Amino acid sequence: MYLRYLQYLQAVVEHGSFAQAAHACGVSQPAVSHGMKVLQSQWNEPLLLREGRRYIPTPLGRKLALQAAHLHAQMSALGPQPIAVQPDTTVLRVGLTASAALVCGPALYSGWCQPDRSRTLEMATGHEGELLAALLQGQWHAVIAPRPRHFDHPDLTVQELYRLNPQIYARKRHPLAAANSLAQLQGADWACVGSAVSGPVDVLAEAHQVRGLPPPRTVVRCADFASMAQLVAQTDLLAVVPHPSLLGSAAGQLRALRLNESLPLYSMGLFTLRHSGPTMPASVLAALRSVTKAHDEPRDDPPPVG
Repeated sequence: MYLRYLQYLQAVVEHGSFAQAAHACGVSQPAVSHGMKVLQSQWNEPLLLREGRRYIPTPLGRKLALQAAHLHAQMSALGPQPIAVQPDTTVLRVGLTASAALVCGPALYSGWCQPDRSRTLEMATGHEGELLAALLQGQWHAVIAPRPRHFDHPDLTVQELYRLNPQIYARKRHPLAAANSLAQLQGADWACVGSAVSGPVDVLAEAHQVRGLPPPRTVVRCADFASMAQLVAQTDLLAVVPHPSLLGSAAGQLRALRLNESLPLYSMGLFTLRHSGPTMPASVLAALRSVTKAHDEPRDDPPPVG
């Protein structure tokens, strides 16, 4: 069991909702939801019950939350553990979302490894909730990920790198390829990557919600964007892709739908720990800015891919 999931449970018991618990813990709401699912899988009886808009702990849930609070107090008594993150180390550890890895990976390499051949770069991908939680635990020097809505953690700083304009993609001869509104896509089946369907940057659900439409029906979760693109190219599934480079070899078989409505834009940020000192050398920041500048231009309705 992850200790942070026990912390999430304690916050849910205290605040009564996943959203408020996520805000209190400085993580995304999906991260809290995932943690509760993992915890619940360890017990044969429920930990939380839904009453209206609030989650009420069962006796077991309350007992576990109290034990979590006691454990947290014991660990806090040990004192804060310093995070050994130095700007002149030979290893730079960066967590990124899948699209950020494609856009920013070359810049990280050129800015970090090329000036000094003794340096190495360690990159790993995940969804933004996991990455930011790991950054707070000192697993990364930095994280490049979408900034969750209303996210503000006192221990983190964020610099906006660029903005993305997500698009809905379908195979070229999809029955809905000529659709020009979200309303015309009602009843379609959707694919997504991992937990991104319920992530803090869920532009598809946001676009439906703001227009009073039923939520999209996601039926397939894929391991990565490449496998999702191949799946969409060979089926009638639809999918949201944040950047065309993620389509890979399937790009020629897909098209971006020309909708009258646009999906919400979101920004990709560079997150670092506020109190650990500078962790990104100027050469890396300069390389990131030069590469990402092209992705921050305002876009009109882009032509279909292929």
